[in-house]
Amino acid sequence: MGWPPRPGWCYAGQGRAVLKSIAFGEFLPDRSESVFRVQNAWPTPEGYRPVLAPSAITTALPGYAGGSAFVGSDGAASLLSGTVVGLYRFSSGTWSELILASANVWRFDQFGDRVIAVNGGAPVSYDLTAGSAATLAGDPPTSSLVATVRQQVFLAGDPNANNVVSISGYNDSEGWAAGVNQCLYVPFPSGGRITGLAGGETGLILQERSIKRATYTGDDTVWQFDEISRDVGCMAPGSIAQAGSAVFFLSEQGFKVTDRNTVTAIGAEKVDRSFFATYQREDIVNRISAAVDPRTTTVIWSMPGNPGTLWCYNWTLDRWSTISIPTLGVFSGFTANVSLEGVDILYPGGIDSVPYSLDAPIFAGGNPLFLNAAWDGTIGPLAGATLPARFNIRPIEIERGYRVRISGARALSDAVTGTVTLDARARAGDPEKRRVSGTIRNNGRVAIRANGRHVGTEYTLPAGATWTYVNGLDLEYETAGVR
Repeated sequence: MGWPPRPGWCYAGQGRAVLKSIAFGEFLPDRSESVFRVQNAWPTPEGYRPVLAPSAITTALPGYAGGSAFVGSDGAASLLSGTVVGLYRFSSGTWSELILASANVWRFDQFGDRVIAVNGGAPVSYDLTAGSAATLAGDPPTSSLVATVRQQVFLAGDPNANNVVSISGYNDSEGWAAGVNQCLYVPFPSGGRITGLAGGETGLILQERSIKRATYTGDDTVWQFDEISRDVGCMAPGSIAQAGSAVFFLSEQGFKVTDRNTVTAIGAEKVDRSFFATYQREDIVNRISAAVDPRTTTVIWSMPGNPGTLWCYNWTLDRWSTISIPTLGVFSGFTANVSLEGVDILYPGGIDSVPYSLDAPIFAGGNPLFLNAAWDGTIGPLAGATLPARFNIRPIEIERGYRVRISGARALSDAVTGTVTLDARARAGDPEKRRVSGTIRNNGRVAIRANGRHVGTEYTLPAGATWTYVNGLDLEYETAGVR
């Protein structure tokens, strides 16, 4: 033939029908001839699996501005949510006011049996065992960023000192006098404004144009600060999510991850250009939020809307996808116990109206969960029915140099429903020319006809459909000449 056939391609003589498998491979919207849309599906090694719809485990709380959940030493879980007017705890089916404080965004970290909550004003301390909150004692600085590093609390985000990190006393979240019990006040003259903190055995200080690692020394200097990234920093405080020692964030150059030694790009030539082309920079900086789903090794960035979009990265597979749901923001944490009285409030129709078994994970306190704050102010995991899913591949040549006549398709999936749409063109740059199929027949085949040289494919599944995997499509075709 003058050149070897590509792996996975089947070439046909003119007029003889054959099959061509179109794999739903890696989601790469930044590239041509790629899967450019994967909506409401999680990546797998072979393809994709369904995403479930949000399912509320709380009543609505107006003015959502951030949330988190923690487990105290007594084993009880606390689900907290900050709003534009205060901090609240969800328990026994209702939200209880903890403290009033105006805020645009709330952020949280745990220090023993205390949760330190910051909101751009005076930090707040929530006692996990007592269930009460108060302004953090010790005269800490105004803060919008917080992290627990070893036995000390790091605070940053004072608008009058936006390049400074304040470090609490050793094992004392209420000690803030510099020079006493290892308290420090550390300005960073280079790197720009501090945009994020990450805790653990070492600390990370993320700035606009730099990332610095904090290592405990225990000597007179107490902490050593080493720059691990110059010119690459974090553009949006809400974009930071942590999984163990790994810290994910959004830079001006795109999505990144650091192991606290080096910085690695995870969105370059994959999703970065598409993401930045979709949103205004101001919206990204002010509205993005991020969380880790601890059960699926996935970090998720939320851009709010009704619907909004979750940009999902599985770091085990190094693959992306998106989810389209109503969202105000996302966070990870633990569920709080829901009593029978709480179930009555959530589901006033009675026990028979509850869509889950009462021993389901969402009703047990202390279970790690990825949580979504929905547009209506409720909070819950993705635990409902399957969401409508959509997969698109840009037009490609089914058989190089030839037009093809397509006569049918078959989904490489265990779904028994769905719609196949073909976009057949003479040239890749021609206007879209769509042909929509009917339903999947009992034998799994979809009758659909299209004629062109460059063919794009789309497969959609309706909400509530039963399926566990989608790997691609088989197309039935015959060659139809070179014009």
